[in-house]
Amino acid sequence: MVRHAVLLLAILALMPGCGVNSTFVYKPSAPAAGGAKLPVKIAVLPFKDGTEDFTKRGGVLAPETLYYNLAKAGIGGQITALTPDLWAKAFADDMTASGAFRAVRFIYSPSELADEEFTIEGTVEKATISGAWVNPSEFAIGLRALRRADKKPVWEKEVSRAWKLNPATLYKGCGSLAIQCMVDRHHADANRVMREMFAEARADLVRTLASVSGRGAVEDGTQPAGKAREEEFVGIGLRVGIAADVLTVESAMEGLPASKAGMQAGDSILFIDGKPTAGTTIADAVGRIRGVKGTSVTLGILRAGWSAPRDFTIVRDVIRAGASTPPAQESTEQTIDRILKGK
Repeated sequence: MVRHAVLLLAILALMPGCGVNSTFVYKPSAPAAGGAKLPVKIAVLPFKDGTEDFTKRGGVLAPETLYYNLAKAGIGGQITALTPDLWAKAFADDMTASGAFRAVRFIYSPSELADEEFTIEGTVEKATISGAWVNPSEFAIGLRALRRADKKPVWEKEVSRAWKLNPATLYKGCGSLAIQCMVDRHHADANRVMREMFAEARADLVRTLASVSGRGAVEDGTQPAGKAREEEFVGIGLRVGIAADVLTVESAMEGLPASKAGMQAGDSILFIDGKPTAGTTIADAVGRIRGVKGTSVTLGILRAGWSAPRDFTIVRDVIRAGASTPPAQESTEQTIDRILKGK
């Protein structure tokens, strides 16, 4: 079994230019059916290299001592390097494909940040491939999420895997000289391990951000005033609807951020964080207004008597469950208007 490993690695090491495609491309998992989307935007920054300082250790003639550090270099004819940047991009792709987040993207520098509420940093701690079947290969990464508003860490996670390759199953059906098939199987095996690691990290991240952001509350924002809520969420304390094709405030809950900022029933919401609301649905609007505790949302508001919209920047907070939502008191202008219309 060991000799088979020696022979394979020797062949692959001598074949980088013989037509074998050894470029590794990460392929994320398909999204979970019916999964909920966490209403947050995340940017993944390049990961750091925390692996040991070697590219190859041991020799082909002594496979029990042979190890490759894929974070620093690939294996000729078998697989290209799994660099820290590749890990970061792969994690961003995996998070995007999962459908668990409102938006995720990889960026090369914090200067590229736009409206993301969190950043993900990471360190590749191990990316070691064993040269012998009897020894395990090991992948390990350390991750953390920082809230952009205050740059404080809100999540940290160490994820690792150690596994042994089984040639009897890994190469089944390839044939003794089907080198590309063998290479593809190695890529698929590394891809499988990375998927498992990302899935573990992603699930833990979702749980953490859900507790931070209060995700899990009703997302459509259609609870009638005066009805007790069953859960809590993070928002600004508005109930919105569509009136004459315009996103409109139906009530601003007393004592909550929107009311404290001066918003009133009847206000037209023309913009959310600079983006027009024309044509938006209530569900989409609520998703954009809600978010993570301590972050802010800017609403472009037009009110009766104003010649132009004005910006209201409001810091999100937890809206507690179980309390009744009293209808907001109407303004003097609204009372006069109602009396004149005979309502």
